[in-house]
Amino acid sequence: MALMIAPPSGATAICPQEGVSLPSGTLSRALIALGRQCKISVLVQTASADNYLVSEQALTPEDGAFEPILSQLLDDSPFTFQRISPRAVAVVKREMDAKDIDELAPRPAGRPEEVTVIGHSLTGSHLRHLQLESYAPVDILAQPELEITGAQTVAQLLKFLPAVSGNSTSTAVSNGGDGTATVTLRGLPASNTLVLINGRRIVNNGFGAEAADLNTIPLSSVERIEILKDGASAVYGSDAIAGVVNIILRQDFEGLAFNSYFGQAQEGDLQTESHHLTWGNTGERGHIMLNLAHYSQGALMSRDRPLSASADNRNRGGTDLRSSATPSGYIGLDDDTVVTSAESGGYHNWTQEDRYNYSEFTTAVVPSSRDSIYLSGAYDFSDSSTGFLEVMGASTQAETQMAPTPIFSRFDNGDLTIAADNIYNPFGTPIEDVRKRVLELGPRKQFNETETWRLNTGLKGLWNSWQWKLTMGLHHTRAKERLTNLIDPNRLSAGLKGPDQCSAESDCVAVNLLGPTGSIDTRQLDFIRSESRVHGISRMASLTSVADGILGSYSQGEILAAAGLEFRREQINFRSNDADGLSFIGGSASGSATGERIIGEAFAEISAPLLKDQLWLDGAVRYSDYSDFGTTANPRIALRWRPHPSLTLRASYATGFKAPTLMDMNQSGYQSQEFLFDPCTRADALDLPGCRGQSDDARIQYLTEFGGNPELNPETSDNRSLGAVWTPAFSDGFSATVDIYDIRQNDVIDTSPQYLINQNAFEGLYSDRVLRDEHGDITRILATRLNIGAREVSGVDLSLRYEQDSETQGRFRWAFNASHMYRYLNQAAPGSPVEDLAGTFVDPASGGAGSLPRWKANSGVYWDRGRWEGAYTIHYVGPLQECFNHNAALVEREIDSWFSHDLQIAYRSPLGARFALGVDNLLNQSPPFAATAFNDNYDGRTYELSGRYWYTTIAYSF
Repeated sequence: MALMIAPPSGATAICPQEGVSLPSGTLSRALIALGRQCKISVLVQTASADNYLVSEQALTPEDGAFEPILSQLLDDSPFTFQRISPRAVAVVKREMDAKDIDELAPRPAGRPEEVTVIGHSLTGSHLRHLQLESYAPVDILAQPELEITGAQTVAQLLKFLPAVSGNSTSTAVSNGGDGTATVTLRGLPASNTLVLINGRRIVNNGFGAEAADLNTIPLSSVERIEILKDGASAVYGSDAIAGVVNIILRQDFEGLAFNSYFGQAQEGDLQTESHHLTWGNTGERGHIMLNLAHYSQGALMSRDRPLSASADNRNRGGTDLRSSATPSGYIGLDDDTVVTSAESGGYHNWTQEDRYNYSEFTTAVVPSSRDSIYLSGAYDFSDSSTGFLEVMGASTQAETQMAPTPIFSRFDNGDLTIAADNIYNPFGTPIEDVRKRVLELGPRKQFNETETWRLNTGLKGLWNSWQWKLTMGLHHTRAKERLTNLIDPNRLSAGLKGPDQCSAESDCVAVNLLGPTGSIDTRQLDFIRSESRVHGISRMASLTSVADGILGSYSQGEILAAAGLEFRREQINFRSNDADGLSFIGGSASGSATGERIIGEAFAEISAPLLKDQLWLDGAVRYSDYSDFGTTANPRIALRWRPHPSLTLRASYATGFKAPTLMDMNQSGYQSQEFLFDPCTRADALDLPGCRGQSDDARIQYLTEFGGNPELNPETSDNRSLGAVWTPAFSDGFSATVDIYDIRQNDVIDTSPQYLINQNAFEGLYSDRVLRDEHGDITRILATRLNIGAREVSGVDLSLRYEQDSETQGRFRWAFNASHMYRYLNQAAPGSPVEDLAGTFVDPASGGAGSLPRWKANSGVYWDRGRWEGAYTIHYVGPLQECFNHNAALVEREIDSWFSHDLQIAYRSPLGARFALGVDNLLNQSPPFAATAFNDNYDGRTYELSGRYWYTTIAYSF
């Protein structure tokens, strides 16, 4: 996937060689058409531009340069233009006398635009002004960058951004995934990154309501994506601690366009296709646009790649992660011997080589499909007020396959001891510890479905020098999950009893866990087979009013201000069909949660020039009142200083907060078999204070109960940033930005089973939360959410860009983006040691923060000339350190760095068709091996397993 981050920067635009065609109407409308055809940002205050009428015209300068065309358009008008960055111009009023003003063309009846555009005010502020330089770094993925990447989903587009790291979800997460996709900036949890659509909040996903599901946003409806890499609670409220991802949807498309995409991995799998249709039409008083999209992705099985084909990683320098629950059984007898059944009959001693490779069944990339509809419309009620409507509906499906259900009779829920008189027990004594993979059930299959609807409607308009907007939003997400071929613990418990308790008269079927594969017949399977079902609903209703404009002016310039109110109601209703509060064997008990809250917020912003055209002071504050935990106020203050026309310095300080989610506060009954490590399995366990002896070293999963806490407080943060933007005059087309960031979080809401186990083993603590039996083996871990943690994340972002236009060679653009994480200090609980996680990998299945590379970067070149264009991009993820225990020793190893090369070539025909051919991972680089990765021996949140991937797109517009 080619990817170049493109904020408004670069060099002079080149317009189509055949010239540009501009419609009649307001100057705003003509500038929109001009900016789009020449691919450059054009900013203008529409309150002024809508007072000037232009005729339909075609402009064709000899060299195709943008500035002569713009000069022709503005000739004899009251406007001129000035460069404000290499890839953006501002159209401003020129000095005119009274006679000139009287001769202006009258204002026509037409639809006013908020800001003419391609130019726009950036994410992170409600203010609208001409300065493109933001108080904080904002990356923009805009046309034509979205088109040339080859990406077909929002999550795919964001995955390789340098600022993205940690535990995002996607269809590359199989065991533990739920078909959703999230984004994680700065390695902080997804709930710390706020996702907006058109600058407005959206409802969180139905599975836990922790974060927005990117899979419900069709990329074909997206005009651009803006990523604010700084805290923004003062502007947007909760969740904007790590930053903001603002997805701007297309709203002014005219005509009809078709697009089809087909892709497939070189190995012949992961077949993917997408199709979308877009139609738009502008009338005298309004505009309407409709987008229909379909996306489907095929499966990639773990067994079909060498890296993921086996869970036994000893030959790679790792450990054997195959399961002790084997098809022939792990049977622990009273004399501490362990036997397994033989296919030929009888039993023999069980060894580590009998472990089961579950990777033969699992999906590494989950097959999924999505269908969506997006409708956008606007209607002018008067010259100063416009009504607008946005409706989006999306339906997603995903199907995950996992290995057949394992039974751990000693550690699963219920009384699973095999009675001495069970008809299949040849040993004559009760057997407590049996671990068996029930192949007869077939693989477990997890089906995820979501249905999301979003409605935003309202009014916007002008009043003197102020713009105002009133918006009502109604959002609804329904999510369903079904996991098949599980085992009912209550029925299995009954089937393991003797004839006096389990007989045909009591509608009980005796179950044979002590035989070889095939010994559990259809009648037994029908008796114990079950499935889990989870149903979740998230709703959000909102009413927002905001106004911005010129508060006043003095000798140094105009003072800009914005203020508003927002009211929201959030609700969740989450439930599952757990077996009397117990998790089904082979699955997890999702429990239930019901809750709602009402939030009222007031916010204000101001931007005041301290020195004319040189120094600005920006401030913002937001007061929030939550019905379920109280109030909070968060300010932001920033300075922007331009000591030289080519250099801008910026600094900001802000406080932030993340409200505990409704799941955090209300969930109960959640159980799961977590992938953890017990230090008491080490050979030196007797030397550890919390161990009663060496516990079972064949286990890798432990039954864990999670729970909500209604007494939680919000997480709080302090965000600091310092940056510089340099656009040297001696190098037309070059720009550079550097930004230092520091995020400090307190009262982090966490529940870390691995931390509890470690403290229990090494310090003898938390014996009421880590429950062990008489052998010292963990039977259950109780992990309730608490405000116990603290974090500090700091680093630096670097961006370099260069553009050059040539009449003979075309346009060339180069971009380099990098993020260096200097430190990621994490304290799991007060009094516990502070760990620096920067440059490390700890799998989220073990309670870790995932991959946190110190360096992550991409660099790309883009070229277009006439009807041809191409892009070549390199993605880089730096090396990581991981630790694991092996033979009573702590092993530290390095996860190698990784490069991926992407290429695309495209051609636009004279008839309006566009053909593109691309290849992702051109050099067919496998992801680096991670010994502690729970899924497929690599981190699917950070790398791609598919290998070389070919695709083509066919598009037509008319």
